[in-house]
Amino acid sequence: MKTTIAKVSIAALLALSLFLSFGSAFAAPPSPKVYPDIDWKRAELNYVAGLGSDNVGVRRSCAGFLGEYRLKNAVEPLINMLRCDKVESVRMASALALILIDTPESRAAVEEASVYDGSDKVAKFCQSLLTTEHGSISAALESVNFFETLLR
Repeated sequence: MKTTIAKVSIAALLALSLFLSFGSAFAAPPSPKVYPDIDWKRAELNYVAGLGSDNVGVRRSCAGFLGEYRLKNAVEPLINMLRCDKVESVRMASALALILIDTPESRAAVEEASVYDGSDKVAKFCQSLLTTEHGSISAALESVNFFETLLR
């Protein structure tokens, strides 16, 4: 009984940490006025290039930043990652990024993954993204520093 509770708790913490690892994922898209020195086209190209990395963490992080900054030219590479990447957490990161970018194509890809992804974990994650209101996700993400401190 205790091992079952421990396994469920660990799984819940891992899912929560992945979900919260995007920090301020629901912040506004980048503004040239706020970040006048950043070449967003170059940044987007670099993040998209990072999606092809052999390093799982780099792929996850790049997907997170593409979603956080709402970089719409990354929709196709993120859809490809959601459909083809072998690592569940990377597919989950791409699904979250696609929901944040919020185009008809990105939402359709997440809806498809919620039905057809070979992993129950990824499919359920996609379903939760599609049914969760952005406001409640934002509130949870505002606590990211608290949860990151707990997980360390």
